[in-house]
Amino acid sequence: MLQEIKIKNFKSFKEEAELSFEAYSDDTNNSVVTMPDGVKLLRFAVVLGANASGKSNLLDAIEFLRTFWNKLPLKNDEGTDVQPFLMQPDALNHNTEFEVKLYIDGIRYWYQLEINPEKVVNESLLAYLTNRPTKVFSRCDVNGISKITFNPSVVKLTSAEIDVMSMNCLRNMSLLAVLKKVNVEVAYVDKMRKWVDEKMMPLQSGSKSSISQNAKSMLMEDEAFKEYLMLFAKEADFNISDIKVKKMVALFGYIVETERGEEHYVLPEACQSAGTNRMVELESLIYSLLQRQGLLCVDEIESSMHPNLLEYILTKFVNNTNNTSQLLVTTHYDPILKDIDDIFGKDSVWFTEKEKNGNSNLYSLVDFRGLNKLSSIHRAYMNGQFGALPNVIM
Repeated sequence: MLQEIKIKNFKSFKEEAELSFEAYSDDTNNSVVTMPDGVKLLRFAVVLGANASGKSNLLDAIEFLRTFWNKLPLKNDEGTDVQPFLMQPDALNHNTEFEVKLYIDGIRYWYQLEINPEKVVNESLLAYLTNRPTKVFSRCDVNGISKITFNPSVVKLTSAEIDVMSMNCLRNMSLLAVLKKVNVEVAYVDKMRKWVDEKMMPLQSGSKSSISQNAKSMLMEDEAFKEYLMLFAKEADFNISDIKVKKMVALFGYIVETERGEEHYVLPEACQSAGTNRMVELESLIYSLLQRQGLLCVDEIESSMHPNLLEYILTKFVNNTNNTSQLLVTTHYDPILKDIDDIFGKDSVWFTEKEKNGNSNLYSLVDFRGLNKLSSIHRAYMNGQFGALPNVIM
């Protein structure tokens, strides 16, 4: 499970920004999972803010890492695709930095990456095998060549295996990606590599209201998913009696009452509302997330969704117990703050606000004092008490 991510000099985040899934000690209104060392991690977090405040860029940072950890460049000079903060004269002279802390099989990992558009400058992985972090590997750039050092007390590799990994580790790729190329087992690094493959789901954009090929394949091949989706459609009152897929086109069955009696009709996905198709797509993702017990990021989750349906979707997810899945979403839908202490706690809420120099500032609702004295957190937000509102001049 993800504990926290720090980013610096990435897209609109010039200064260091940190998002944490660690539960706030005084807030008990969340779905949390307790790690073996006692740390409690949230299963849900939401980021609010004005347009162009940095919400999407925060999710892009996580997606960049997921992609980078899988990227297999063919040449040293292909670049890394990282985008630093560009609103400064010497933008390309500053490296981008990431830090990720996560739990895998009950062990806490600490991954660090320093990178620029040309190459990886530094990369390292530490594991908390005791109360203190133990280095697993470190890697630095020396004149365009990656120098990798493994901790021999935790990583047992022959000199030949180290040479193979060094030869395959181009300056513009992650050591985690090297494991996809070489037949070498590396303690703890393999665990993180497996977590990336099995737990991290691709970033989902809220602007997408069509049904993906993956969702259609699930409807055809996974009877349990179809039952899950039909139950959801019934509970959410979509009036859908059946969903089938033929020649990769989703067909929706309806039963209508007319003066002639009960009649059955089948309509293709092209005849469905954006909200209906969005429901199928989003629920296919959440179903997969729950099965994987992984991490899913959704940008603008409210897109094409009725507020009551959005609330229902989030409630169903949070109330799924005995599950380590995590959902991180962004939204412009400020009434979601009314669900605090009903669906999720105050420590699940984050804000982004753009500063005058172009830097995106990320901060938590629990950074503010006196929250329990407010009659309405939503009203306080709309009154500007927490910032993160568009500056509209009337």
